[in-house]
Amino acid sequence: MDRFGVPGTGTPDERPEAMIVVGGSAGCIAPLQEFTAGLPADLAAAVLLVVHRGERLPSKLGEILSRAGSLPAGTAQDGEPIRRGRIYVAQPGQHLMTGYGRMRLRNGPRVNRSRPAIDVLFASTARWAGGRTVAIVLSGVLDDGAVGAALIAQAGGRVFVQDPAETRFGGMPAAALAAAPGARVLPAAQLADGVLAELAVLRESAELPALHTHGWETEMDMASSADPGYLAEGETTLTRLACPDCGGGLAQVDLPQISYFRCHTGHQFAPQTLAAAQAETVEDKLWSAVAALEEQAAVLHYLDSMAGSRAAEAEQVAERAADLREQVRDWTAISGSLSAASAD
Repeated sequence: MDRFGVPGTGTPDERPEAMIVVGGSAGCIAPLQEFTAGLPADLAAAVLLVVHRGERLPSKLGEILSRAGSLPAGTAQDGEPIRRGRIYVAQPGQHLMTGYGRMRLRNGPRVNRSRPAIDVLFASTARWAGGRTVAIVLSGVLDDGAVGAALIAQAGGRVFVQDPAETRFGGMPAAALAAAPGARVLPAAQLADGVLAELAVLRESAELPALHTHGWETEMDMASSADPGYLAEGETTLTRLACPDCGGGLAQVDLPQISYFRCHTGHQFAPQTLAAAQAETVEDKLWSAVAALEEQAAVLHYLDSMAGSRAAEAEQVAERAADLREQVRDWTAISGSLSAASAD
């Protein structure tokens, strides 16, 4: 018996014919339950799932999904073989990757300000399973999953998105559709049937796409490079933008329908997530400027109390600090929607 309580020995018959990778965020739990309820007990594929913590991911999501349908579900374990007819849920705080028929959990840099990130799962599965991959993007804000959807489509896989019109938050499905224009748009109640139909076509195809072997993705490291304009494989140009998470330089990576950005330490941003992250960084810097001016005014008032002659200068700086404080308050009111979205 495996840890799901299901007989299993890891034989070739238990290996998945295809990989179903699912990403969701705010508003995705109910659609997830609908999707899993429609999957048969003899599913020849494996299902791997990343849900952002912004959804307040239930600690027993595997149990919830097991009760919703006929497939056993549980938390992904590092190094565990991937078996057909199982649902694997990414652990909070760790990226979930696939390769060599196994799962790997990594404590790497955040991608789209999330760990686990949907793009990490999608990208690694596109490299390993190629055309045997079926991706689904569910309700959520911003654009995690869009780059991964584009990579899966580029590798010959299929992409589905939950109809943005029925979602609580349509940002993620809409972004994935823009990045992978050939994606099918379906309501949550029809996603399982759509995926099963694609799996049937895949099984009956004359040439089943081969499962590729590849090394685990390594974090980028420019420490040994003699080139100050260091670009890793696949990066197009080095920009003047700074990484909102670590301050490193951001390189741009261009795909046919979407471009994204990553720094040499491994932080990665799809465009909308980068804008949201910058909004938070700008606010932090502006409040730092307010603090610096107010501290300068306080020191000048102190000097004036000790020796006089600094009162006018102190008042001038204090007025500037008060003006800037009011401007920052106005700015944060305008940019609040982006900041709230980045917390998803």
